[in-house]
Amino acid sequence: MPSTPRKPTTFLIQAFDLSAWPVVLFGEGNTVRYLNAAAEKTLGISRDELLEQTARYHGLGQLPKALQQVSDLCPASNVWLGEVATRDITLASGVDAAETSWRGVFTPITDAPDTESIALVRNVVVMLAPPDKFPHWGPLQPQEEIHATLQALRHEYRGRYSVSHLVGISTAMIRVRRLVDLASQSRVPVLVIGEQGTGREQVARTICYASNPGHAGPVITIEGQLMDAEIMQTTIRAFANRCQDDEDAGHASLVLLNADKLDLGAQTELLHLLDLIGVDLRILSTSEESLLELARRGQFREDLAFRISTLEIELPPLCDRPEDIPYIAQAVVEELNIPSDRQLQSISAEAIDRLQQQEWPGNIDQLNEMLTAAHQTASGFTLDVTDFPSVVSRAPHKKIEAKEPESIDLDAALEAYEREILVRTLKAAKGNKTQAANMLSISRARLHRRIEQWGLE
Repeated sequence: MPSTPRKPTTFLIQAFDLSAWPVVLFGEGNTVRYLNAAAEKTLGISRDELLEQTARYHGLGQLPKALQQVSDLCPASNVWLGEVATRDITLASGVDAAETSWRGVFTPITDAPDTESIALVRNVVVMLAPPDKFPHWGPLQPQEEIHATLQALRHEYRGRYSVSHLVGISTAMIRVRRLVDLASQSRVPVLVIGEQGTGREQVARTICYASNPGHAGPVITIEGQLMDAEIMQTTIRAFANRCQDDEDAGHASLVLLNADKLDLGAQTELLHLLDLIGVDLRILSTSEESLLELARRGQFREDLAFRISTLEIELPPLCDRPEDIPYIAQAVVEELNIPSDRQLQSISAEAIDRLQQQEWPGNIDQLNEMLTAAHQTASGFTLDVTDFPSVVSRAPHKKIEAKEPESIDLDAALEAYEREILVRTLKAAKGNKTQAANMLSISRARLHRRIEQWGLE
């Protein structure tokens, strides 16, 4: 008696089971319905943990491991609309595991139409292979290119800081990221300069917590405009007393917001306290302009300005870097996808063009608010001009001229920054080389070599 014919799906699953390459099947709602043994091994998470996970279209991290792994494989909206697509994907099977590069082929599986009605995509098969094994099926769509860029940026800086505050392809933002890296590797005082809304506080906190991941130590945040001499003394002394009983007191930090708003009495008291409290307090400050420049105009204590401005990081206003807006906007949309049932996957080219026409007096904060409102009311996969306030839809339609890329000699630039940091640190330490070496988190021998190299004796 002949055996009962097996369903085609049975043969398909058997073929996936035998595949040497990872295969993941997403069902409706971006839910993981199947993965083979190769996928389980590549992702470094058991099949039971991954099945029925709902992927978020989000490439910036911040999710639990299992959810982030499947979110890295989340199909884009054009696949659910019936298009085959490819995307380069970076995966890490563990916290300390080496990252591996893959090319994903996203294949929609549609209903077989027996009428003239439109076929519906019920499932998407994602197959991974080394990039040299799978050809691209064609150029990525613009939103997929941006999504892939954000994923690559996240993996480049994995474990050091949150990418979402520091995205961008402009020369100015590349320089900011390099300086954040430099600041995170030492305990020198850092001043983050920028207009309101440029993300000064986020960058200062990023440096604070990136310096010693998991061991940031006690952190106190104070608002400059709220401080007078008496409140400053009470606040700092109370914090210093608390640090005495903390085993991570050696990593204590002060986040001083709006340092330029400190009155003279508070400035004097802070400078005095830094020498008295007996705590190695790292200071991360924010300001609308350089404290050293304010000191030159007689509007800030010069000695305190030098003490807390060893490294200055200047954040550019949003209107000066329109080329970054597609990446910032995509990052914001993907952040909004995390807690929401709405999984928006792109912003239309016309909407991006209109956003690039705005002046953005509120900088990234203003853009964030506008995107948040649009995300809540959008009805499709893509934010379009009609989802934004009328001020965007009325923006003149004009072409943004691409800026000529600025040439950067990165090694020379970083050497110049390092020399300037060393000079300021020695001044802040009043010439005490041991103290300066401790502030820079380097050995005294290395400090001496740098002093000799640059003739700073």
